[in-house]
Parts: sequence; C-alpha cells; structure tokens
Amino acid sequence: MNRPLVAVGCLVISDNKVLLVKRKNPPNTGLWAIPGGKVEYGETLEEALKREMKEETGLEVTIGNLVSIVQVVSEGFHYVILDFECKPIGGELRASTDALQVEYVPFDKIKDIQTTKTTYEMLEKYFKGERPPYFITQISK
Repeated sequence: MNRPLVAVGCLVISDNKVLLVKRKNPPNTGLWAIPGGKVEYGETLEEALKREMKEETGLEVTIGNLVSIVQVVSEGFHYVILDFECKPIGGELRASTDALQVEYVPFDKIKDIQTTKTTYEMLEKYFKGERPPYFITQISK
C-alpha cells in the first residue's frame, strides 16, 4: 500500500532574494524550488531540514517558523511538505548532490524562471505579506 511521504523545505530570504535550487531528481527535475526533501525514518523535522540543506546547498541553518503546508499528488508521488523559515549560520553555498544549481534569486525575477507550481504559489503569498502558514494543494494525475 502506498502512503504519502513527509518532506520538508527551507525558505531562506536574504536582501530581497530567495534561495532556490534547480532540482536534479524527480519529481520536477530541472525546475527551481526551495531546498528540501524527504524526512527519513527516525529523523526529526529539524534534523531532516538541516541534512537536506547541507546536501543541496552546502549551508548549515537554524530553523524558524512554519511557513506552509503543501500537499502534492503528482507524477506517481504523494508528498506532504512542511516548509519552514531558515537562516544560514555556516557552510559554503554550492550546488551539492541533489541540486543542479543553487542561487539567491531576486523577488522580482521569480516569475521569469521555471519554478515548481507550489514553490511559486508559496512565494507569491509570502511576498504579498499574507499571514502564514499557507495551505497549498496540487493534485494532477
């Protein structure tokens, strides 16, 4: 029996720019998204966030508030993703094992790049100043 997978994401904002990674693996290969990934068995959400950030961006982070709860049913995947505000505290920014590229993208350039639908929706709500947490659902079969 297939079950939804729990995943986490880190929203890192600095100088009116958001940290995004170009995804290397499915789902959404080649699209830009906030860094994150699946929570492994026995791992806390915080541990998963820190591990995923290190794996994808090379950065060490502290974890802040919950920003969004995202449900994605697409491409044979079913994820429940918890996105948190994160702040870098160390490491060196570089695309790592799970990312093709990593960079800080200016807020006003987000619409000009190919992001995942849920990343764009979350960032749009965030930049408009809507009060989190945001509830975002994407179902496509």
